[in-house]
Amino acid sequence: RYIIQVLMSESSPPPPKDVGTKPLPDFSSHSHNKQHEPLHERTSSDLSDLVLLELDRNDDDEQVEIVVNEDVTENTELPISTLVVVTDTEKVGGEEHTNIGDVSLADIDFSLDAGSFQVHDWNGLDGYSDYIAQGLKYKGMENTNIVMLFESPSSSTAESSFHNKSKFKFHDWPPPKSTKAKGVLGPCRYASMNGSSFPVFLRDGTPPAGLVEHWAASIPDYTPANYVNKITGQETVYAYLPVEQIQHHLNDPDIHYHLAGKDTIHMMTQKTTKLLPDTFTIRPCVVKTTHSMGSKGIFIIQNDDDEAEFAKFLEDSGHPTFVIVEFVDIARNVACHFFMHPDGSITWLGSNENHRMADGSFSSDSYLLMEHQTTLKEMQLPFVEEVTKYCHGLGFWGFCGIDVLFDSNGKGHLVDINPRVTGSCPALMTLKKLQQAYDFSVGLFRRSGDITFYGTTQQLFERVAAFNEEKEGKMRIIIHSVFPSPDKETCRINIGVYGNSLAECKEVLNQYAQPSVKKE
Repeated sequence: RYIIQVLMSESSPPPPKDVGTKPLPDFSSHSHNKQHEPLHERTSSDLSDLVLLELDRNDDDEQVEIVVNEDVTENTELPISTLVVVTDTEKVGGEEHTNIGDVSLADIDFSLDAGSFQVHDWNGLDGYSDYIAQGLKYKGMENTNIVMLFESPSSSTAESSFHNKSKFKFHDWPPPKSTKAKGVLGPCRYASMNGSSFPVFLRDGTPPAGLVEHWAASIPDYTPANYVNKITGQETVYAYLPVEQIQHHLNDPDIHYHLAGKDTIHMMTQKTTKLLPDTFTIRPCVVKTTHSMGSKGIFIIQNDDDEAEFAKFLEDSGHPTFVIVEFVDIARNVACHFFMHPDGSITWLGSNENHRMADGSFSSDSYLLMEHQTTLKEMQLPFVEEVTKYCHGLGFWGFCGIDVLFDSNGKGHLVDINPRVTGSCPALMTLKKLQQAYDFSVGLFRRSGDITFYGTTQQLFERVAAFNEEKEGKMRIIIHSVFPSPDKETCRINIGVYGNSLAECKEVLNQYAQPSVKKE
């Protein structure tokens, strides 16, 4: 059995060789040439670089013999934070006392045998805070004072509600155009399905006028949430992502940050895209900053112009860490959402898919189809199981979402893990409620791209109420969140249209959520 230690602390000295992604060199001293000097290079590590202690257990007398014992503290500092991975000798493909120097880290099977994997379906009633309350009860922590924080921190601007300046840095460059909108649209979307067990943090203390009344009138079995606009330090926070200023996180923030990294995916599963050593050897390839937010920090490198664009981004954004992976010719782009209970089981919340448009690109709209839910669940559960076992092994529990790309041969590649409530989840839960009430079977949800309503929030809610009344039992519009523009003449919206015809839903969606027009 090997005990492998991977250094995680920025204040610690680096290990002998790179164990993951390494900081970018200074691009100002490089120039692109015909030889394609490998600027963006990721060197591999072999097991001998990482082994601290090798233990050999005698099956007869259960005595443990120390086979290798190196003094790792000599002439160095102990790291503040570490990740410890333990694996059996057999999992590196060797026998007892195998020559570990010949084994690559990529050859190790990190899978855990945690027994049967239990999957429960959402009951159509419990909200996000209700599941947190259930987890706390299981852990004997019923009296914990919890605040649900659905707003993401920013490392690119101090104007956000939560600024991760020196710790838990997320790569959200360039800064959002409006931190106020960021503090309303996402948090309110999740608040619609929060339940009442614990309050939701909102910067302004309450959702925009008319939004809660709209939810109550439009979402079947809607449960109002409570709201707070302060986190004093006395509360324990269920955080969307770890926040530097928060004193008490429900989950260990260092583990949470580790799980949110793109460089962690390859530690969870082998069913993912292959890591590449650089951006020149194989093209096209995909480069992702390790803690990118949304679609920021992701580049497809096909030629030297793409390489130069990526280099400029890295220089502007402070040279964040990154991974380079193979490009996948996507046939299907699917995502799923689930809750990981402290006992290692999950509650399945649903799946959505992004469909390919006529020009070959994928729509940013989330397609919600009840007839595909069983198939999508079966397609994604093998990936979910590995992710859940890894998270459970580190003591992390809560909401999670994953993205899986399937190629033309039907092979799936896990490309993103979000250890938090994920964007389309409230819309999926809404559709299930509408299916139970009206037998609706489809929905389209839009939260990015064309999300401008031309009119005031009052006009929006009046128009939606009239539509829903006219189409009662046939179609329904849900405004999941709204943010009025400074001039009050337009508003940004997160909107879902639900019914039994995708074409009809798309037509209505385009009438309400349109492209923004820049004023001259």
